[in-house]
Amino acid sequence: MNKHLHRAGIIVAAAIPLFILPARISEGQLADPVNLAGSEFVIFLMSLACWYSINYFQNRRPGWPGLFLSVIGCCILSNLFYFTFNPFFQDFPFRTPQSQISISILMLASRGVLLSVILIPAAHYLRKDQQVRHQRIENERLALEKVKVENVLLERAVEERTKALRQALGSLEKTRQELEHQIYIQSRLVASITHDISGPFHYLIIVAEKINELLLRQDYETVAAYSLELRKSLQTMFGLVNNLLDFTKLPVQQKITRIEEVNIAELIRQKAELFDGFIKNNNNTLLVECDAPVTVPSNANLLGIIVHNLIDNANKHTFKGEIAVKACVTNGRAQIICENAGNPVPESVMFWINESAVLKSDSVSSYESPGTGIGLILVKEITALLGLKIWIESENHLTRISVTF
Repeated sequence: MNKHLHRAGIIVAAAIPLFILPARISEGQLADPVNLAGSEFVIFLMSLACWYSINYFQNRRPGWPGLFLSVIGCCILSNLFYFTFNPFFQDFPFRTPQSQISISILMLASRGVLLSVILIPAAHYLRKDQQVRHQRIENERLALEKVKVENVLLERAVEERTKALRQALGSLEKTRQELEHQIYIQSRLVASITHDISGPFHYLIIVAEKINELLLRQDYETVAAYSLELRKSLQTMFGLVNNLLDFTKLPVQQKITRIEEVNIAELIRQKAELFDGFIKNNNNTLLVECDAPVTVPSNANLLGIIVHNLIDNANKHTFKGEIAVKACVTNGRAQIICENAGNPVPESVMFWINESAVLKSDSVSSYESPGTGIGLILVKEITALLGLKIWIESENHLTRISVTF
């Protein structure tokens, strides 16, 4: 039972004695105010007890059984209260002599029936009202639960959408970085091609001028030798340019990931043949020292750019000296070593080459060399792309650069 049941019971129980009070006063019962007040209080208690009994039976036995038990309960309580409190307060005035107890019980039962007629509809209404209230509260609770569930689902949906958005933004950022990286690599490859063919072409210009001088002197025998050298150099240059052009047609990512078994000794011999005339023009000697055929999984074109620039750079800083290019295996690791006797390398350049660097597309400026040409820049950057280790030493006019796989 809740507070609404108690409150309604008190109101209904109090209303019944107040309702019959004018009739009792009109009968002259005001002459005995003590009895009137006491009997009114007894009627209040009886009505309250009937109220609780009606609600009890209707809750336990809904429908007609509960209705029947409620009427019987009111009849019993009417008799019980009368025979209990009548010696003190006369709340049910009999106008006939009470000769028979059965007649008194029947008359008191009629009072109980009258009470039930008044109280049962009120209890039924209250019960329905409680059910409506309970249903409304339950509906509100279910609506609140539904809102909570919807909020949870909405939060999850927002979280998933946010996660997907973050992933999309991360993917876009990664794509942006990759595109910038690819553009940077592409620009370096274009610079490499330009740089790689400039030296041999310069040598071809010198040979052409020499042939012109010999023709003017009519030294046809020497012209023939230079012509063969020029033809040989042009064929080598033609093959190099075609190879580089085919390489540039590939997508940037495919250039980097195009891995194959590369014979280092053969690669060094090809590059040495390309520089043969150019090296002789500086009165230098190129020695190629290779162990038994050493092959490594790498990118032949990018690795060729490294070897090309190592030889070219050594030849530019060596005059009437010796340049040695070696391919060997040290401690289980393949190495390419280029040595030349010439101008020493500044300490700042050696520190820049030897420092541990990782190519980043968003910090291109960090790869600008302190006081050296594009050749060493390309060597350092491409070794980083291929995951190779480069190390330079320069002492007593002897410079040694090693590339370790």
